[in-house]
Amino acid sequence: MNLSPGQWKKAKDYVQQNARPLEQKLFNYHFEEGSKDEAIHELSCYQNEDGGFGRSIEPDFRLDSSSPLATTIGLQKAKELKLTASHPIVQKAMNYLQNEYNEENEGWNAVPEKVNSVPHAPWWHFDLERGHCGVQTTWANPNAEIVGYFHRFQPDHPRLKEWTEKAIIELTGLVEPIDMHDFLCYEKLLNEVEGKNKSTLFNILSTNVRKTVCTDPERWNEYVAKPLQVASEPSSPFYEILEDVVQIQLGKELESQHHDGFWQPTWSWFGHYEETWPDAETEWRGILTLEMLKVFKAHHMLVTI
Repeated sequence: MNLSPGQWKKAKDYVQQNARPLEQKLFNYHFEEGSKDEAIHELSCYQNEDGGFGRSIEPDFRLDSSSPLATTIGLQKAKELKLTASHPIVQKAMNYLQNEYNEENEGWNAVPEKVNSVPHAPWWHFDLERGHCGVQTTWANPNAEIVGYFHRFQPDHPRLKEWTEKAIIELTGLVEPIDMHDFLCYEKLLNEVEGKNKSTLFNILSTNVRKTVCTDPERWNEYVAKPLQVASEPSSPFYEILEDVVQIQLGKELESQHHDGFWQPTWSWFGHYEETWPDAETEWRGILTLEMLKVFKAHHMLVTI
């Protein structure tokens, strides 16, 4: 079971011709022995003077100014590029997150109110009465992920113990099944902690993973948590638990590649900002295609790279 040379060429051509420069340079970095510095430069183009990320790095909200959620995307890419805590991109991003911490909420607001003034998916709309966007139904998203970046890049932060304890308390209080995005944020935290915290998080998440992940292939064209989102490579902590459905999804993904070479997002903006969604959709196609190729590479399913 492999991605055929023809499928590989179509995916490669799609990324090189249609994806954002960031995904193009990341593709070159991962598959073409391309320049890491060029990929870092493209990532830096999404970082603002205040250290946070914006500029539509998350295609579903077209906000130039910084937000904690967009900054988590930037830090995901920084981790992918193996940037260290001393790298200026990381230092500035972490300083931004430090400054954005909200004492009243004991965490970070995913997006600011000004997101309402730009094209955005309905779930990113900032609810003025609730004081947060629709995605933020629990503390977990994006707070658990952000705490993970403090473990990775600022492990000596004086409040990290407090924030980690808060994260664990919030996880134990989540209603089952754990929401897909909440689970993914905690998975990112799990990957950055050690010792007792790691054991505690893994025990809770591992007992919930098959409740959160949709194991029905007939529903994988819907907006659901799919196995490869949680176990994208064999080294994932949840790979053994999900191995049976991971293998099924790998086969399905081979079949679901569009004839133009991309993998299609399973969501849209549902009639909101219809003039802007096609731009976001094209960007997502590039992102998802790159991510799928990385998955195939991790599973040794690329015939030619």
